Amino acid sequence: MIYTRHSESSRDLESHEPIYEQDAFLNEHGYAWDYVLVFPMSTMHRKPSIEDICHRLHAAGLSLKLFYSSMSKNKAVRRLVFCLVRAPPDLLMKEADRISLNMLLDERALMEAALQGYPLQNIQPFPIQDTLGLYDMGPYTSIHIKYSCRDDMQRLYLKRGPMNSLFSSTQRMLLTKSIMTNTHGGAGLDLYKILHNNTLAAFYPAHEPTERSELAAAWLSWHFWPWQQPLSSIQSYFGSKIALYFAFLAHYTTWLMGAGVVGLGLWIPQLVLPNSGLRDQVVVGCSSVWIVIWATLLMKSWGRYNATLAFHWGTTNFQATEQPRPQFVGRLVPSPITGRPMLYFDKREKLNRMCWSWLLLCGLIGLVAGLVSMNFYLQNYLIEAKYSIRVGSWDFLIGGPVANLANVAQIAVMFQIYDSVCVQLNEIENHATESEHEGAFILKSILFHVINNFAALFYVMFVKRYIGVQCMNNDCLGELRISLLFIFGLQMLWGNLQQVLLPRLWSLWTACRVGHPQDHIHPLEEEFYLADYGWLGTFYDYLELVLQFGYTILFIGAFPATPLLSLINNVCEIRIDAYRLLNEYRRPTPRQAATAGQWVTVLEVLVTLSIFTNGFFLVYSSNVFDFPDNTIEGDLAKLRLFVLYVATLLLFRYSVSRYWENVPERIQVQLKRQDFLSSKILGREADEVVPQFVRSESFQFKIDSMDNRPAFV
Repeated sequence: MIYTRHSESSRDLESHEPIYEQDAFLNEHGYAWDYVLVFPMSTMHRKPSIEDICHRLHAAGLSLKLFYSSMSKNKAVRRLVFCLVRAPPDLLMKEADRISLNMLLDERALMEAALQGYPLQNIQPFPIQDTLGLYDMGPYTSIHIKYSCRDDMQRLYLKRGPMNSLFSSTQRMLLTKSIMTNTHGGAGLDLYKILHNNTLAAFYPAHEPTERSELAAAWLSWHFWPWQQPLSSIQSYFGSKIALYFAFLAHYTTWLMGAGVVGLGLWIPQLVLPNSGLRDQVVVGCSSVWIVIWATLLMKSWGRYNATLAFHWGTTNFQATEQPRPQFVGRLVPSPITGRPMLYFDKREKLNRMCWSWLLLCGLIGLVAGLVSMNFYLQNYLIEAKYSIRVGSWDFLIGGPVANLANVAQIAVMFQIYDSVCVQLNEIENHATESEHEGAFILKSILFHVINNFAALFYVMFVKRYIGVQCMNNDCLGELRISLLFIFGLQMLWGNLQQVLLPRLWSLWTACRVGHPQDHIHPLEEEFYLADYGWLGTFYDYLELVLQFGYTILFIGAFPATPLLSLINNVCEIRIDAYRLLNEYRRPTPRQAATAGQWVTVLEVLVTLSIFTNGFFLVYSSNVFDFPDNTIEGDLAKLRLFVLYVATLLLFRYSVSRYWENVPERIQVQLKRQDFLSSKILGREADEVVPQFVRSESFQFKIDSMDNRPAFV
């Protein structure tokens, strides 16, 4: 039903209408419902009640449709109420004007406006032409301007919605959510707080069937290369934050093609040529140098590509406006700036909580170090005891494989332990905003997961040659290679299995929990029983990429073909992640972003760290150089080579960062064009005209005979 006041009683709620086409609004405007709010029936009379919330939404101008859930073990008991929400086009336009939504302009209409000018506002025609052919982008391409409700502006905006409507589905959802949360003329609902208080069971954007099927046809095909992903369609459907993840995944995978070929070319000699110092010197030396160069150029090219995408998507200058988190706890005090009540949390108490949080994190890291030590103790014990298994006529020592399996198990178990603990640690720290909350979570998580995943490999690389039982046959290169392949390979396999199985298990569990559906179920109700992607979905996707990037570049000397394994994994990863988002998750709330944020910083730190790990492995751990051991001359020679390697590559990284601009010149030019066109079209900034001199009869010029100074009368 379409909501009217006092419609919350059970006799007024419809069961549901499962067919979209019955909605006349859909036939007229091309879209049906954009948001879904799900209320538990147990909160029917809680404050704010379902009726209170719906009344506020209705008063804000939104259209609502409510129906009972059809998913219940006892069909006589309806435990959920679904509220479908949409905003009419005129309300969307008003909200877009209020929040200054960045809108793409129609190139042809923009060019016509530039050729005509605005004579009434003293603006002559202002056509832009690149007569010298200096830039490969047209002067009116991808120009974004803030939305305005002015009638003269409407023809300039590109119609991106269905049936030639103005807004794309992502823009409608951004605007609809803004109306629901806006305290200045909107509904003024804090949806996350209501969700946190369990008044809401869930709220999520609605999948758009036609748009989703078109995107799936283009995205899930195995016939496109990584760089051919439909990024514009992904951004239009999921928002720029998720689109940036897939853009980086595609960019990284594309660069892995070259790295995989080079790595394979360096690995083949290790397979076919007899073991020799010269062979290992060439392979390990070349691998340790070129991977840092490759990673540095990859990150710089990504920064430039990111700037290009942000321009085309209109998010170059995007800055999120944040509200306090609903979980933020504090006491109400007058704001020292506005005088209005604000939540305040004592800084000393916050610092105290953060200290305890980091202390517990250090304890978990110490536990990881202890488990790694136990794994290698187990390996040493099994090797010294010569435990083996017999396969045919061959006896195989099991010390190494058992220790590697134990390392993989340690990584998986500690991941689960930390994952649950870190969420609680972050909540205890009581961060005020979502960005602070996510930033603190990312920082602690990266530190822990890097140590958890790489501790065993770091031990073989840095410690085992000098402390305890030596590497087998004094070959730390071979032992590190085996450990890397074992751990990295199983990690990739387990990660993909988790991504494929977990959403399906979640759907099965929720279906069993709520019972079997009736014969007809509303598509938007069906989406409720899918897994929730949330901001943690993007976090885990990025985390997986960061750890894979670490395996690829930190230990390249041990196995030069590591990039090839990453390439194979990522080709599958693109399709798996795309399928999950389209079919196994609720549609994520669109989130805008200009960059990948802290993840870029993490990747840059890993590239710098790879200089030291590969340099140490090359000089100290690999035995590829025949330096005399335990002598001053040998130690000095190793130190000189290590310092030369590190200093040279650090200088290379600095030079690339310093002299290669992050924003391509053509994008810089286009941004200047955008500012100019915005000033004329939206701001109606008059031309700078020098007034023409007209001689006046009343003006007399004479020179005083006393001091020859000019006088004007």
